[in-house]
Amino acid sequence: MWVYLIENDRMAKVAFRLSPIYQGNGLMAEALTEVVIFCFEKTELQRLWADVHVLNIASYKTLEKAGFKCEGHIRDGKMVNTYCDYYLYGMTRTDYYETKGMTQLQNG
Repeated sequence: MWVYLIENDRMAKVAFRLSPIYQGNGLMAEALTEVVIFCFEKTELQRLWADVHVLNIASYKTLEKAGFKCEGHIRDGKMVNTYCDYYLYGMTRTDYYETKGMTQLQNG
């Protein structure tokens, strides 16, 4: 798992890859959830985002399980080194605290 492309200590991209022998067990959703907790509770990041190929159902389901929301569909966009259709997913600090049922001020 990577957290990278950090912009002005405000926004970062997340990406993940898991060996096929470990897929389908919920491991990545659990790990991604812990990364989200760390990013919003231990850093000053305000937003996390990811891009995922439209055919990669397992990856966008993983993002959704971790609380990310689909924010857009890019058609024929460049992703890594190819042009394809992909989805943009994102989560803000506000989204994170709303899903926990608290405001940022309540958390300190």
